[in-house]
Amino acid sequence: MWWGLRCAFTFLGDLLLSDGMGDRGSQWTVEKRFRVTEVFLAILWCSASAYLSYFFTDCLMSRWLLFYTPSATVVRLLTTDALIAYVTNCVLYLSGASRDPRMLLPAWVSIATTLTMLYHLTQRKINIRKETSASIGVFSIASFLSLCTLLLQLHLTRDNDPTVPLFEMVRHTWEWVHRILHVQAPFAR
Repeated sequence: MWWGLRCAFTFLGDLLLSDGMGDRGSQWTVEKRFRVTEVFLAILWCSASAYLSYFFTDCLMSRWLLFYTPSATVVRLLTTDALIAYVTNCVLYLSGASRDPRMLLPAWVSIATTLTMLYHLTQRKINIRKETSASIGVFSIASFLSLCTLLLQLHLTRDNDPTVPLFEMVRHTWEWVHRILHVQAPFAR
């Protein structure tokens, strides 16, 4: 949760603060658009990692409750959570994500990948199809959204792209709504 808040605050800072120090009308540079996209995707992967961490510890807890007392299970869970938190912190530090927000995305993708592999390695002998398909689903959704967002970002930063009718319609609709809202805003006061 701590790392997710850091990603969220970085995202909000990049989204709300412009290069012109509060000038809302300034254009975003390509670098700034990429940074906001990367931090947004890092938040997505951080959320996926949190969900996968929950599945991992939940399945371990279910298995441990069959063999150990509840107090021994709580100790094991706290130890596992502390180990996951320590390794996550190390990955974020060693990847450079603690100094540069551009490194958050690769760090969180590697954390989610590691948690998915650990989950499947520890759950091989247990027949839990629901959780297994859910963990694969979380990883797949995060991968698909990352792919679509990065492709859209790549498309938007090209200089010599042909016009796409859908994008043109969305742009014209946005401009139309923007003009209507600015025209009606003085009357609303």
